This record gives sequence, structure tokens and C-alpha cells, in this order.
Amino acid sequence: MTDEMIVPGYLFGGYALAFVLLWIAAWAERRSSVLAAIFHLLCGITVSLTTLYWFSASMSVPQWGWYGVPLVVAALLTWRGWRQRHWAGRVDSSSEPSFGFLPRHGLAVPRDHPDPWPSRVTVEFAHQGHRLLGIEYSTESPYRDENFRRKSKLAEALGSICSVVELRVPKVPALTISPKLKAFAPEHFTPLEDMRITRNQFSWLRPDTTLHEFEIDPEFDRRFSVYTSDPDFAREMLTGEVRELLLNDRFFRVHQVAFREDALWTTDTGGLTEDRMFDNSRKLAMLAAAVPSRIWEKWANDRHFRAITTSADTRYDAWIGKRGGFLRTPVNRRRDARDRQPVTSISLTARTLIALALLAIGVGPAANSIAVLTRLAPQVQATVTRVSEGGTRHCVTTSGGLSCTTDRAEIDATYVQDGGIREITADWSRSELPARGTVVEVAVGPLWGHPAYQVGSMYSAFDLLGALIWVLPGLLLLKRTYFPSMPRRARKRREALARA
Repeated sequence: MTDEMIVPGYLFGGYALAFVLLWIAAWAERRSSVLAAIFHLLCGITVSLTTLYWFSASMSVPQWGWYGVPLVVAALLTWRGWRQRHWAGRVDSSSEPSFGFLPRHGLAVPRDHPDPWPSRVTVEFAHQGHRLLGIEYSTESPYRDENFRRKSKLAEALGSICSVVELRVPKVPALTISPKLKAFAPEHFTPLEDMRITRNQFSWLRPDTTLHEFEIDPEFDRRFSVYTSDPDFAREMLTGEVRELLLNDRFFRVHQVAFREDALWTTDTGGLTEDRMFDNSRKLAMLAAAVPSRIWEKWANDRHFRAITTSADTRYDAWIGKRGGFLRTPVNRRRDARDRQPVTSISLTARTLIALALLAIGVGPAANSIAVLTRLAPQVQATVTRVSEGGTRHCVTTSGGLSCTTDRAEIDATYVQDGGIREITADWSRSELPARGTVVEVAVGPLWGHPAYQVGSMYSAFDLLGALIWVLPGLLLLKRTYFPSMPRRARKRREALARA
């Protein structure tokens, strides 16, 4: 296949379609494993065929590649989907909870409740000395009445599949801690955090007991709402160390957490995945470790739980292990060290696809323009076959009025390379347009597309600026995904602690 047959729009469209198929597959995982597998297969085939189409611009792709590569990619995605759906069997799981609470109408009810909601998935296992419980459930309960149907309509529209992750603790009074919207305003604008808080509120399970609002200090109360069944317990529980963790850890700034009886839990809108189970339980273990031993001794008469919390290794590598794979594990370790949320396999794949699509569009034109500007591009003698003076205006109506562009003057020409005749189109200065049949010197970009430019013109600089519109966002997305910087807020906090 020759470079003249490659259409850039096909590259962008192919990767964009792959992203849409991947998003649909993630959505379908909540509803049908068969449907999710089909869309994962379609995504893999689309990615591989688009990439092969791209590679065929500069190399000869063997016939088997057009069939073999899509099958390999599809098989890998199918294996990934199977592994994600059957992860519970790899963690010594028990399907019957031995502690904690079950969901019902937005409440966390005891296990002996006569009418809890049915669970879609239940996983319980021991990890790092802790006992962990995960439950996936649906807000579309068969037991609800018509009034609840109306009240839950918005929650169902946003997502009816929810999950709760619980960590067993000694029996204590009820306490809930919920982040507030716009809590960091006006110093910081946090729309993404506010969106996650709002989304998680639809799945939030509150203790099924009477709770009273509790205030502890102005700074903490500005950012969190606290409700408890025993104010004395809340006062002693929310020590300076616990409040410091809640205020500064990104997880607790978007997730509600609750203590009651023998469980500490948090909830999410979305299915119970292996990533969510281990990421959320790690944060709960960190919170349990921040609670002083005297709290467990006084309120639960338990002198041994503190030893469990301090012996549990909650570092990312120790808690998560190699579950993220050879790529996502180091990426999430790096993100955790910089106070960034971990990425799921779907998120990492989608971000990478988008970034590569942006780079695929912009890197070639940018490299060609730079080669011309630095005079590294080959210059050839070409014979003019057509001359266009340009000047035609093209206008479209926008919200700000008419937006118009004017065609550049250009020439078509031919030149001989490697024993064959190649055709080129080059932008040209209107005042220096050559006549047909004239031999002119042009600079030809060395990479695919091989754009031609009038020697000494600034058109290559203009095209470079246009290419950077695609390249810079792609590089920025890769950088923020794989090598994120620490948020300014977290950096200032660490600098303040270092000075102290």
C-alpha cells in the first residue's frame, strides 16, 4: 500500500471509534458479560486495523498481519474481560458475609435484616490481617414501592449499579464523614472533585440509625459534614491525625465513609471491580490505622485491633501487589506518590488511545514543518503543472458572527525520485507565482504526507502552529497520565510540613 492511499481522517476516525467502543464495553460490563465481550472484541479489532492502516503508510504490512494482529488484540481484550469478571475466585472469596452491613433503600442494614436488597456480587476475604467485604448491588430493587421508584429515578438515570467496600473493625457507635461540595472555594476551583462527590452521593449507604450533626472545628467543618449517634465518640475519634488524613488524602475528599458496629465502609457508583475493591479497602485500612488505640480500647474494649492496623502494610505496592499489570502498577504507584487518583485499566487504555490519536494527527505534520524550517528537508527540482492564485474566501456562521478563511496561492508540480514521478502541491507566495512548465526548487517533508513548501516561505511555520494544536494536548495527556505532577494544593501542604 502506498502513502497516497492513506487518509488522515481514517486514522482519527478509527481511534475515535475504538474509544467509543471501549466506553460502551465498560458500560455493558454492568449489564451483560456477553455484550461487554462483544464490544471489547470490536474495540480490539478497530484499534489493530487502524494501527495497521497507519503503519502501511511507511512499510509493507504482510498479509497475515491484517488477520493475525486483530485476532491477537481481540484475544488479549477478551482475556482481560474474563479476568476482570472472575477476579473474586482468585482472592479466596466467601460469598456469604460474616460481618458488616447490606444495602437497602440507601441504608446500610444488618445482615439479619428480613428484607435486604439482593446483591449482584458478594466478595469477602482476608488481606494484610484485615477482613474485607465487597458487595455490588442495584438500586433497581424488586421490593421498592411506587414512591421510591419516583425518588430513585434520577439515581437510576445516572447509574443503577453501585458497590460498597467494607473493612471489619471492633464494634463502635455510628459515625459518617461526607465531603462537601465547593469545600475549597474560593482558594481552589475543583469541578472534577465536586462531580465525583455528587456522583458517589447517589450510592451512599447511611447507617440505619438516628444520627445527629456534629461540629469539631471551623476548618474541618467547612470541608466535611459529620453525623454521629454519639457525640463523645465523634469527638474522640476525630483526632488531629485522623482529620489531617481526611483533609489531605484525595480519596476522602470525594468519598463518604462510615463507622458502625463492626464495619467501616465506603461506597461508589459503579460495579465492584478488582481495582475498586483493593483501592478502596487500602484507604479504609489507612483510616483505621490513624485511629488511636485508646479509641478501640474504650469504645470497643479491644486491645488487639490496633496491632492489626499498624502491622498492615498500606503502601501501594504491598497492598495492591502486581494486580495492575506490568504497565498500570508502576503508573499507579507514581500517581499515588503524587496525590493523584489511580487509573483503571479502562481509563488508562482510553487516555492512551486519545493521546496517541492526537499525536498521530499532529506529529507527522509538525516534524515535516520543523525539517523544512531547519533546512533539513530535502530540496528538489520540480516542474510546475498547475498554478492557482488562490484568494477564494470561505465563510461559516459561528456564535461570534462570520468566520472566513482565504485560500492560499499554490502550485502543482512533479519531480523524479527513486526512478518514479511524484506529484506534489505546494503553497506559494502570490507575488512570486511561476508559470506552467517552469522548474522551481521546493522543500519536501521527509515523513508520510511529504508536504511541499516554497523555499524560504513562512507557510511551514504556520503549519507547525496548526500541528501543535494536536501534538501539545496529546503530550499533555500522556504526561498527566503517566508522569503527573503533584497538585499545587498538596505541594504547598508538604512544603509547610517541611518548614514546620
